[in-house]
Amino acid sequence: MNLKINPITNSLKGEIVVPGSKSYSHRAFIAASLADGISIIKNPLTNGDVVKTISLLNELGVKILKKSDNEYIVKKDKDAYRPLKKPFDCGNSGTTIRIFSALSLLIEGGLTLKGEFIKLQRPILPLLKSLQQLGADFNLSNKKLKIKRVRDVCNKIKIQGDLSSQFISALLMLCPQLICKDTDFIEIEVTLPIVSKSFIEITIEVLDAFGINIQANFETGKFYVTNEQTYRSQSYEIPGDFSSAANIIAAAVLSKKPSSVIINNLVFKDKQGDKKIIEILKEMNANIKINKDKNQVIINETPIDNQLKGIQLDCREIPDLFPILSIVGAFAEGKTILYNASNQRAKETDRISTMARELNKMGVKTIEEYDKLTIFQCHNLQGTVINHNNDHRIAMACSIAALYADSSSKIQNSEIISDSYPSFFEDLKELGVQIEKI
Repeated sequence: MNLKINPITNSLKGEIVVPGSKSYSHRAFIAASLADGISIIKNPLTNGDVVKTISLLNELGVKILKKSDNEYIVKKDKDAYRPLKKPFDCGNSGTTIRIFSALSLLIEGGLTLKGEFIKLQRPILPLLKSLQQLGADFNLSNKKLKIKRVRDVCNKIKIQGDLSSQFISALLMLCPQLICKDTDFIEIEVTLPIVSKSFIEITIEVLDAFGINIQANFETGKFYVTNEQTYRSQSYEIPGDFSSAANIIAAAVLSKKPSSVIINNLVFKDKQGDKKIIEILKEMNANIKINKDKNQVIINETPIDNQLKGIQLDCREIPDLFPILSIVGAFAEGKTILYNASNQRAKETDRISTMARELNKMGVKTIEEYDKLTIFQCHNLQGTVINHNNDHRIAMACSIAALYADSSSKIQNSEIISDSYPSFFEDLKELGVQIEKI
């Protein structure tokens, strides 16, 4: 669907509910699929990449049934994790392909996986090599990946942590299920500094809820996992997604007229690192309040209040905030420097280059470096045709920029946003934004 996004002429006002976390949804469905009995997953995201995870679980014989609008039943039958005869297309879902590359070791004959992720040559080789220490054999081409376990061994694993936290998450979900002849635990040592630590903490949080014990020491980079553990069926509620909410928060903060926006379904006690968006925007001079009892973020801004200040920001632990912070930087006084961002180049697209390109099209000056993007304040953004390179977070971020341009913008293939926030445009309309189909 192609959309026309018109500049805001009125105040942003209203109350919305953000969808469930994409990261938690992937992990909860997978953990439930490994547990005997019936689990209930509440408030999950079931669009975009998570659909790939659910579809693959269905192919493997796991029953996932919709109980109501926001509840799903997950049942592992006796034939669950059965062999698949044909390759499964994971699309561009890094979580799906990386975690199931690991879980293929539990399946007779392993798995053959394909999709845009492999065509784009996104990072996976370090994970595959680490799985060799657990007896895996793999064949990776530019079209597909074949991987299976050929030996029952459980050697110590060394893996780099600077490319993707999903490598470690995949190992943590697999290792409790392995049968090891000569040891009762598996040691995982991360050899390079971990990026996106909070996503590993999310994995451990979900595993703990499903009865799996992980001994983690982030300071030493070592994880100890007792093998032959049993996943426990569970009723599990997915928290709202701070990564998605960050875009609505930014839209309200950037408003040139008085705004009053309440965002619901945001739990502050979970492990989402992207809740840091509130701390960051406050540092930049935004007026944001939280109500932990009601799981709300509240933004009441007036033009006299909201002159944002540019800052320097380490993005190592907040990769999914990079696109929207690039947009916020264009409106902040002086310049904003987003550094330690090299892992942005291996996401759904090269986010550093793509954000620099899209901002430049709108008249914003940027300086692109390998692991850094510097954004200078721009007083008059120009409307544009948004090219998001099929990256849902870039599509959302650039749509927020379009609200404050001096002319209308267009976005093609707007459905990509449903990967993480299916109701994004509807919620913007609810707050007073004018969006038209074209």
